[in-house]
Amino acid sequence: MPLKIIGMKRFRLFFLSVLVLITSLASGCGFKAKAVPTQEASPIPSATSQPTATLTATPTATETALPMATATIVPTPTETLIPFAGFPDMFRLFRTWYLDEKTYFYFLNAGIEGKLFATAEEFPLDCQADASFPGQMICVYDGVIEGYSLMKFRFFTDSARTVQVFEADYNADLVDNTIYHHQYDCPDRGKDVNCVSEYRLYDGICYYAHTCYDACGLYYSKDNLPKVFNEFQGYTTPCN
Repeated sequence: MPLKIIGMKRFRLFFLSVLVLITSLASGCGFKAKAVPTQEASPIPSATSQPTATLTATPTATETALPMATATIVPTPTETLIPFAGFPDMFRLFRTWYLDEKTYFYFLNAGIEGKLFATAEEFPLDCQADASFPGQMICVYDGVIEGYSLMKFRFFTDSARTVQVFEADYNADLVDNTIYHHQYDCPDRGKDVNCVSEYRLYDGICYYAHTCYDACGLYYSKDNLPKVFNEFQGYTTPCN
């Protein structure tokens, strides 16, 4: 056998013998490799999401400059005044009556075309030329006026009754002052009635006196003659 091979075998046997000896010594001496405790890494607490204060923007009142209000001037409609040339000298109230809960005033010698506006005391009247007799005028109050005799009439050219053009006092005969003469009653009472009328001028105002007869004789009478006056100025044309 070659020398190098024998040397190699011996070396291996020697190595094994040393390894066995070391092992035996280690076990015989009770030598135990002490396990070195390994420190477990303490779990690092995970960062818990703590609620964080969120700043919320609070709206603040901001003064906004408003556009300046522009005054709009609305034109006020202006009523066109009714042309009026004036009443003739013989203009006067002729008579009054009721119809359909309205009070009618009939004027002679008005000479207007179209319409006018008026008041009788505090009562508003709308006036219109009489279609059948254009020279005359009818004024109407939408209601019943009672208990008046002498009334102040004012005439205007606008419906608001602010532009006055004429004023006069007339007896409206809205007081029932009829006197019936029953001492002459008979079966034919109320038949063949006829009346005699007088129109007198006292202090520039026309008053009337009516006396009526029928088949029995004196039937009734009525007048508005003033109890107090300064001057009787004679008889005049009809004013009622």
